Amino acid sequence: MKRSPWLGALLVVLLAVMAVAPLTYPGFFESQSGFLPSFRLQHLSPASVVDRVDPVRGEGGLAYWLAWPFLKLSGRGVIAVKWGYGLSFVFGALAVYGWARRWLGSEGGALAAVVYTYLPWHLATVYLRGAYAEAWLWVLWPALLLAWEARLRRGTALVRLAGVALGVAALLVQPGLSFFFLVFLVPYAVAVWRVRWWAARVVAVVLAMGLLVFGAWVAASVAGGQAAAAPAGLLYPFQLLSAAWDQGLSGDGLPYQLGVVAVGLSIAALALWAARAKQTGAPEDPGDEHASLLSLSPALTFWLVALLVILFLTLRPSAPLWRALHLGSLVTHPWQPLALAGLPLAFLAGSVTRLDRRLAERPVWAGLAALAILASYAYLAPHFTRVDPGAQPVAEFQPAGTVLPPIQLLVAGMGPAAGITSTVTLTLTWQALATVPEDYTVFVHLLAAGTKLAQSDARPCGGECPTSGWRPGAIVVDRHPIVLPPNAPPGPYRLAVGLYLLATGERVPVVGRDDGTVTIDVR
Repeated sequence: MKRSPWLGALLVVLLAVMAVAPLTYPGFFESQSGFLPSFRLQHLSPASVVDRVDPVRGEGGLAYWLAWPFLKLSGRGVIAVKWGYGLSFVFGALAVYGWARRWLGSEGGALAAVVYTYLPWHLATVYLRGAYAEAWLWVLWPALLLAWEARLRRGTALVRLAGVALGVAALLVQPGLSFFFLVFLVPYAVAVWRVRWWAARVVAVVLAMGLLVFGAWVAASVAGGQAAAAPAGLLYPFQLLSAAWDQGLSGDGLPYQLGVVAVGLSIAALALWAARAKQTGAPEDPGDEHASLLSLSPALTFWLVALLVILFLTLRPSAPLWRALHLGSLVTHPWQPLALAGLPLAFLAGSVTRLDRRLAERPVWAGLAALAILASYAYLAPHFTRVDPGAQPVAEFQPAGTVLPPIQLLVAGMGPAAGITSTVTLTLTWQALATVPEDYTVFVHLLAAGTKLAQSDARPCGGECPTSGWRPGAIVVDRHPIVLPPNAPPGPYRLAVGLYLLATGERVPVVGRDDGTVTIDVR
């Protein structure tokens, strides 16, 4: 079956619709990053192109500039961020199709794009983790491969400029994780050139390792040696194949599985590759416009080895390597290189149609594409909320010892108005961005002219939703009734809100405040 490349691209876009569909739901989804992408977008400035707090492992601002026009059109950060996520799915699928089509043909390229789009870790990056910048790395990496190969084959000035621009863009989006990917380009160039000298291949691998060590050393110097000596978060091998979202080992609820369809098709591709390799002298199909098995073998070999290396770096046996090379200076979590496994899996899975042309026929191809989508359909049902805190939260709470504030007070509302009844209710909308180990008590003080008139001290939801049980990203609506004294003045009133440990009375620090309280005007 032969298909126009434009029709193949249109098909890839249509098949990406289901990945984008949850973004059309009203409201915003409860990812582990909460509303941080929306807040960052609404406070975007030219200085935020590089994360000043963590310039190597943190998110740069370039990906947020891509959503900036939608912020100006809609006026709402959550809508603009959802547009950004949606475009990342579509452009990522098109980039993989354009790159893989050169090797695998239209059918193989389209299948690789579908597998890539619906990889569980890809969907979890958006709908569970809410890693906005990383979602755009899934676009830039295949686009960079496409430009890199075109540069090696034609070498025009425009193609070279595009390759350099994409590489710089990836480094500006998330420098540390992108550096992992850029290291692979050195041995990949040897594979694309189909260099058969083992000495050249060994030199390419050594050079890549040298670049990785040098980059990690520079990153460690920039970070001031703050990288963890013993990385926490390395995976057990079974987690790469388990369908469970949380095995009780890390407590973060993340699914680390590679995807049953991607793994299954990759294994089938390797079996077909081995079987065809035994057929010495077997002629290619007459009129075949794509690369022969001989020219495809170096790419298959490279991506298989690259996949194994990437997966090894995410597993516990690689801990000595992380410590020796200071790789923790490049990424915040050692499981983040799982994003790099997307391209090898997509390429290997899509190659089945090239290795067995019967699998490229329309009914069979449609079945494989449908299987890839349906197998990951459970990841397309995130939890949604209609809360929209606007440009910033009311307050951020940062217990001692935490790097980033794990608790945000998104909205604080009062009702009914004071003076109408003797009891008023303060509704606090909370969101945790990380697990909270302690059970905190909420205090609410009603003040008039600096005098405390009434107060309420209670655990969230009357003790029904303790802070230690808050799931990262989940919205918690917490109501506190306050009884006004009979001789209360008519107002105006102010509220002082905060968190503290009941056993010690120690308040949780509030970002930008010295007294551990949030002051709210009551109107």
